[in-house]
Amino acid sequence: MTKHYTIPFFVLHKGCPFKCIFCDQNSITGEENVTPDKVPKKIDKYLSTVSSQDAEVDVGFFGGTFTGLKKEEQIAFLDPVQKYIKSGQIKGVRLSTRPDFIDAETLRMLKDLGVRCIELGVQSISDKVLKDSRRGYTSGDVKNASSLIKEYGFILGHQMMLGLPSSDWEAEYLTARAAKDLGAEEVRIYPTLVIKNTELADRWHQTKYVPLDEAEAVERSAKLILYFSSEGIKVIRCGLHASVDLLSGEGMLAGPFHEAFRSKAESRIFYFLLEYIKGSMHSKNKEITLRYNPRDEADFFGFGRENIGIITAICGKAQTERDEKVPKGALSAEVGNKTMIVERSIILSKILKRR
Repeated sequence: MTKHYTIPFFVLHKGCPFKCIFCDQNSITGEENVTPDKVPKKIDKYLSTVSSQDAEVDVGFFGGTFTGLKKEEQIAFLDPVQKYIKSGQIKGVRLSTRPDFIDAETLRMLKDLGVRCIELGVQSISDKVLKDSRRGYTSGDVKNASSLIKEYGFILGHQMMLGLPSSDWEAEYLTARAAKDLGAEEVRIYPTLVIKNTELADRWHQTKYVPLDEAEAVERSAKLILYFSSEGIKVIRCGLHASVDLLSGEGMLAGPFHEAFRSKAESRIFYFLLEYIKGSMHSKNKEITLRYNPRDEADFFGFGRENIGIITAICGKAQTERDEKVPKGALSAEVGNKTMIVERSIILSKILKRR
């Protein structure tokens, strides 16, 4: 099976004339700002640790508004990657940018220089949320940029945020629906954190903003992962990268940060599956055996074994079994001679209606 890797470079704040209310890239990424001359050395270092036989490697430029850089600067970052693309060591380039910094001329240039995936920092499709977050663009810009990126044959990614000012579950679900409708193939889900030295921090200090608590952020993320997986859209990250500042608490004041946030969301999905089984098959007079794919063991039992309570309520302590025949992400429930495979799609409509 092919393994996918991305060699990350962070161009912090470069190209971006805005400062959104939640943004302080240095605290969020904890990364040193890159310059073009550092690109080859880091690529060589990463490639020395990767087996090329079963690997597909991209170079990624993140953290800023890449297409907001001057054309000469964009070329300066992309030029050092060309020899690796020609040799086959690097598949291509992915980059992140804002929806209002996309145009046909730029896309043609990026295509010629080996860029194959463009991630848009959408954050929300709600114009009210975008305005209150001082993003500086509208939902119309998101739609236009997404359409152009697809027209020129790039892989389209959307990045979205949960818990922004003026946002709620309905706005976030509509943002997810928009990603699907606009042709996004990949998404990243980021719960909003209150970072020091931001306008959002000022609002938080003044009690004008309250971030999502961890349980709510996990719940919403789990529901969105369910939705995206049902539409064949890959969730390539859920939760912010665990930088030194975030782990130490130095850069963050409040918000639902956890270094294993994705694991908590995946565990919550298995809780949803178990709830469904409990409601539809559970009987005190009959024994139930639950089977799960071995690759799902950690998520089945839950982060910190948090699903044990509902598992015990359904089938007692001993009637769980590993079974490679169970599809990954699903559960098998057996009662007497009746067996039911509970796929994620079965619970999707029920879960998405939750507030």
